[in-house]
Amino acid sequence: MTIEKIQIAKQSLKDFLGNIKGKTCIDIGSGSGIFSYSMYALGAKEITSVDIDPFSVQCSNYLRSKVKNPERWNIYQGSILDKKFISQFGKYDIVYSWGVLHHTGNMWEAIKNTASLVNASGIFFLAIYNKTNSSRFWLKVKKIYNLSPKIGRKLMDFVLFSVMYFIHPLLSSINPLTKLKNYKKNRGMDPMTDVKDWLGGYPFEVATFKEIVTFLNRIDANFKLVKYNKVNPGVNANNELVFKNVK
Repeated sequence: MTIEKIQIAKQSLKDFLGNIKGKTCIDIGSGSGIFSYSMYALGAKEITSVDIDPFSVQCSNYLRSKVKNPERWNIYQGSILDKKFISQFGKYDIVYSWGVLHHTGNMWEAIKNTASLVNASGIFFLAIYNKTNSSRFWLKVKKIYNLSPKIGRKLMDFVLFSVMYFIHPLLSSINPLTKLKNYKKNRGMDPMTDVKDWLGGYPFEVATFKEIVTFLNRIDANFKLVKYNKVNPGVNANNELVFKNVK
């Protein structure tokens, strides 16, 4: 975890959420913990990190230890689908879940449960894989990847990385090094790590931008879309949506 990546992650939060100083935040699917760490660094009043994966919980605990284990940052292992587990949490000013809920095996229930953690006038920021004509193809690829031995997964990692960051840019008259440099400015993430996460991300569900907005409005008409980053049709990437609870 480099200082540069942390700065980029902090900027990503500021771009979408503005000033979070003094806010209570929950990070559902905290992964490496970089965004929970960034919330702490930006002055959040309270940070709750949640992930079902024990290694991810270890990563968040490691970052928390780097800032002397502050009491205002708490880390839990559990599933967003487990209503008994999430009942221990209250309501938050900011509920953040980026690129996670579509891997739970029950995406819509996961979105509903996550949305239930938003307080009155709170913010819900989520990112969900866009539904495209190639989504079924990628579902098959992901199944193969997860059933493959280690050497098979490494080969698939190499092939996809080469296509995405060298072959495709060259065919599009783009300098591959420029593409890699620009990518790292996006949320502070690593290209190869994201390739592995993409191939290994299973279960795998998708939704169109409209389907997400419609669903949120159906479960609670008080959710108003206030900011978004909508990917182009056919692009296998995350639609980013920020909703405000206008109760």
